[in-house]
Amino acid sequence: MRAGRKLDTCTGAALEFASMACLVALFALLLLNVFSRSMQLWSFAWLDEVVQGLFAWMVFTGAAALWRRNDHFRVDWLEVALAGRWRHGLRVLTIVLSLVFLFFMTWKGWDLTQRSRALTPILDLPTAWFYAAIPLAGALMIAYSLRDLLREWQSLHLTSTKDEPSP
Repeated sequence: MRAGRKLDTCTGAALEFASMACLVALFALLLLNVFSRSMQLWSFAWLDEVVQGLFAWMVFTGAAALWRRNDHFRVDWLEVALAGRWRHGLRVLTIVLSLVFLFFMTWKGWDLTQRSRALTPILDLPTAWFYAAIPLAGALMIAYSLRDLLREWQSLHLTSTKDEPSP
């Protein structure tokens, strides 16, 4: 159990670092580009390619980091209004529906990554490197959803046994 927590902590830190590093790099590159264009110093023909890749990785690693902590924006008025088993049941249903979406996203992301043969025009980077963020983040989000499903299932079971009258 301790090794699982350590792996979870390390994975979370890596996801957060990757998304923040991409954001900082995007900010620095775009600032440099705006400055160089406004001063008419030089132009970076390769910048769009790098920005596209950094943006993809920032979005998907950031999404996985938020998913890990259950920090995605959500409307929870129904969940708050429900109590006991109904609340846990709604959470289980939400996680199952999320898993269906994540399996589809990961499968299609993997397919897109595998079929991608294109190279970026200037730097000759494989576009598959950009697309690889989709199945990687999807697989991590599936793992975290399965963890959450197990926790909710256990919590639902504990709630249902507490609600039953003792003999």
